[in-house]
Amino acid sequence: MDTILYFGARFDDLGLQRLADARVAEDGSIHYAATERAVTTRRRVLGIAEPERALGYLRHQAVDALLLDARGEGLAASTAFLDQVFPHGRMGGPILRQRVLAIVEPDGVEGAFALGHHGIGGVVAAEGGESVEAALSELLSPRGRGKIAICLAGGGIEGLLYELGVLRALESFLADRAIVDFDFFCGISAGAILGALLANGIGPDEVLRSLEGRGHRVDAIGKWDLFEPNVSEIGARLLRLASELARGGQGPRGALSSLARAVPTAAFSGRRLGAWLERQLERPGMANRFGDLHRPLYVGATDQDTSQAVLFSHEKHAHVPVHRAVQASSALVPFYPPVEVDGRWYVDGAFSRTTNMRVAARRGATLVILIDPLVPALGREPGYVRERGGIYGTTQGLKALINGRFDKANRAIAANFPNVAFHLFRPEADEMRILSGSPMKYFYRREVEEIAFEATTRKLRDQFVPIARDFRLHGVTMRDPDEGEPSSSSHQRLDASVLGA
Repeated sequence: MDTILYFGARFDDLGLQRLADARVAEDGSIHYAATERAVTTRRRVLGIAEPERALGYLRHQAVDALLLDARGEGLAASTAFLDQVFPHGRMGGPILRQRVLAIVEPDGVEGAFALGHHGIGGVVAAEGGESVEAALSELLSPRGRGKIAICLAGGGIEGLLYELGVLRALESFLADRAIVDFDFFCGISAGAILGALLANGIGPDEVLRSLEGRGHRVDAIGKWDLFEPNVSEIGARLLRLASELARGGQGPRGALSSLARAVPTAAFSGRRLGAWLERQLERPGMANRFGDLHRPLYVGATDQDTSQAVLFSHEKHAHVPVHRAVQASSALVPFYPPVEVDGRWYVDGAFSRTTNMRVAARRGATLVILIDPLVPALGREPGYVRERGGIYGTTQGLKALINGRFDKANRAIAANFPNVAFHLFRPEADEMRILSGSPMKYFYRREVEEIAFEATTRKLRDQFVPIARDFRLHGVTMRDPDEGEPSSSSHQRLDASVLGA
């Protein structure tokens, strides 16, 4: 059964109660049967006139569509209510904009124009219950069901661990689907490493076991795989420095220019990390070619010389091995050096993009799970960052820059793709402090992952209604793992406290 929330003061004048097989329930809602393409669906329309009560219902109950009555004086109330449902500066609201239908007068051109600025799903002229029902059927048609995508940002080792904890928590709430069965994955930097494993059918639980040395499909990664000193580059640059200083230096400032060029590009070589990833993807049952993956993978990197974002996938650069593309995406200077691919040098994809959410939306995803660990800590007292030294301060500044860019971009992208449900998971409150500082927390990998798992579990419970609704629209059932039976019903008993009564 579809649940439609009607907001307005003319519920009795809607006309739906005069449809064939319609009846009015004890709570005043209208129930009727809608048939489309030989498929009959029961619908329930509940009317609420007070904005606070209607907003409370949207936030705490699963609603399939929102019906706004913008006839006459209802236009101002409808536009004001939309501002509450979709606050400025937020990615989304308790319902998709494309699931909002407004009713205007037959000659309500002005009202349709005003409501169009909010990017809602449609506007219908009130000519009776039949016209409203036809518009609702079009709005709720399953023909528009799209794909589910996972977009993973960067963030070093701690970022990968945080994303792993989020994915494990999310999968524990899925009753009939695994993360690896989602339609495709987008990854940047550390997210690209995790994305390559997911696209090969390696689930988050197996990745965690591998990090602990208990996995069967993926080898454990050692500290020297991650932290091999960049000795060869350091040696080469020192030899060149000695040669140039013997001649008085080289460059516009002589010895100073030579000294500046002698600084290595990174502290660690990254070669052993690339070799580890290549070994995993070349194992039986795995794929190191984009076209052979279990699910499509999109890897974002940054061209170091042009600062342009580059996308590796089966669509572009398909000849590049997956492990090489991922290594390029993960070249986080100054930890890892740039990576050469086809004569171009690439660095971490986070320098040009935070997540590839636009890529996901343009490739047909209508439900996108975004995981972004790159959030700066919020110090409670002045000097909190300064007291922790240069590495902490540099990391804090980098996260602040990337986070500010992402917050600005995600609002624009969400507005440009109103038919896409974006759900963002990122560190909040105490998580920010625990995940702050160096992004290379190898020795605290289990602790970071557990913190992310527990915090995400709480978030999923707090936001269960809208997340479960959006997954249900994509054919996936969610349930709280502590409650046993899946909760696939969209109808819950209305509690007075929810409506502010």
